[in-house]
Amino acid sequence: MKLFNVILFILLVNTIAMAQNDVMLLKPNGRVVIGDTTKINTNGNYRLFVQEGILTERVKVALKNTSQWSDDAFEKTPEISEVEALINSEKHLKDMPSADELVKAEGYELMSMDAKLLRQIEWLWQHMIALSKKNEALEKALEACKN
Repeated sequence: MKLFNVILFILLVNTIAMAQNDVMLLKPNGRVVIGDTTKINTNGNYRLFVQEGILTERVKVALKNTSQWSDDAFEKTPEISEVEALINSEKHLKDMPSADELVKAEGYELMSMDAKLLRQIEWLWQHMIALSKKNEALEKALEACKN
């Protein structure tokens, strides 16, 4: 009975949507489109398309395996000079896409960008730790000079 109600609901929504310029549409290929379907491009393997965005209280992004995360960032921390050179030449951080790349790709995958941003944060902490150690050494050297 529940399945029948779901199918009836979908058919009803599709009928209403078609009568009102396709506000919500369940396509035969299983894709769901919410909004003006004449203005939404449904390219790609995505199942849900929402015009003008989504407001939600939670989003959970699942990882298929550990290689999709940045657990190796501490092993690959770039030198400050390398980061500076890249910023000066490319106008963005190492391993981060440029705005042009994001436009050409029509956006970005949330999980991938989260992993890239985490890598950047981990690199910053590595450099902060190194700076803290240098600062402590300089403070000790300064105290030794005072005595």
